[in-house]
Amino acid sequence: MYSLINQAAVVLLGFASIYFLVRMLPPAEVGVWVLFTSVGGILETLRIGFIRIPFISMLVVAKEDERTKIIQGSLVLHVLLTCLVVIILVSCAGLLAKFWHVENLEQLFYIYGLNSFILIVFLHFEYFLQSNLEFKAIFTTNFVRLFLFLAYIFGYYVMGGSPSLTELAIVQLCATAVASFFSYQLVKGKIPGFQFNLVDSKILKKLFHLGKYTFGTNISAILIRNTDSWMIGRMISSAGVAMYNPALRISNIVEVPTMAIANVVFPQVGNKMAESGIEGVQSLYYKSVGLILAIMLPVVIPIYFLADFIILIIFGNDYMEAVPILQVTIFYTMLMPFSRQFGTIMDALHMPKLNFYLSLLMAVLNIVLNYFLLHAFGVIGAAYGTVISFGVIFIVNQIILYNKFKINTWFVFVELWGWYSFGWQFLKDWIKPKVK
Repeated sequence: MYSLINQAAVVLLGFASIYFLVRMLPPAEVGVWVLFTSVGGILETLRIGFIRIPFISMLVVAKEDERTKIIQGSLVLHVLLTCLVVIILVSCAGLLAKFWHVENLEQLFYIYGLNSFILIVFLHFEYFLQSNLEFKAIFTTNFVRLFLFLAYIFGYYVMGGSPSLTELAIVQLCATAVASFFSYQLVKGKIPGFQFNLVDSKILKKLFHLGKYTFGTNISAILIRNTDSWMIGRMISSAGVAMYNPALRISNIVEVPTMAIANVVFPQVGNKMAESGIEGVQSLYYKSVGLILAIMLPVVIPIYFLADFIILIIFGNDYMEAVPILQVTIFYTMLMPFSRQFGTIMDALHMPKLNFYLSLLMAVLNIVLNYFLLHAFGVIGAAYGTVISFGVIFIVNQIILYNKFKINTWFVFVELWGWYSFGWQFLKDWIKPKVK
């Protein structure tokens, strides 16, 4: 439950921040902030691939005497990765600003470089908490981090002013520092302190080799998720990015159940395979994807038919061009649960190489389709390209799942109906005593 609440809070608080920013800043500046935060999101996604996935997948099945060594080794890799990423980011900050024709992006990237080092502490504690399924604690720290940022923006909105983008980046850094302190209070006494003599070269090597494929998978995932915005920023304008972003924000809200359930399933897949074999993995896949779809369907259908009303109410009349884009992007959210749980199973069962190659294939396909469809249809062409890419990979993923685990996609829909039947029966049992 707290995993779902956490993902909902992350998306909704981020959504609320944009809600107020579009009312204080011109579309071009909103577009710049979207480009900046997309790069920040990328760097955090890289950590998930190279650090979180190997860390959690090894820790949950580790013997007691290996746990401390895994925690120490993961922290070492985390520091090294961050140093490398910050060096690359600072070196390329000016080039990225020129690529998108936005001069003030360079200073924002320098600030994020400092933020990256604070994130080592914050995310190291978060990954440890996830391995122990302590989602309530994760929710608390993420809420503190995002609420502080939102509160600052809301303060400007109430006073009738508007913050600079540099100011927002600094507030983001400070919010991460405060949240890291809260996170430390929650893990104090549970996680061992760093001791260099406990760093085991064999475990470090194993973490690295497992991480290099999940790292590659996440780079591909980054390209898939950000290609549309980046190519719009390059081929059209930052204002075009701002026009495209409302559809992505709303689609992200719909994807909350997908991300929440994936976070719960990931630490359990290895144990299920050990306890029940292929049947255990099948059951976990059917039930998790069926549940996600059962939650999403009643949300997706109204959004499609009320897209113009939703965009008008939330973003205002200046963003009405986003309506048809939202009606396209909402379709691929229905394919996301299949893709996300496929990746969860592959990574948790230490088969990241296959997941990496498929993600790379989709990333290349998405770039090619976006290039041609943006030329042909304008901003909405990016949405068409992404939907087609997800459709192709959905078919390939289902073929692989059937060949490796005898997972039949049809049974996902059987479980979907089962969840609705369960929900209806639960509702009747809850109402009946009240009616009497």
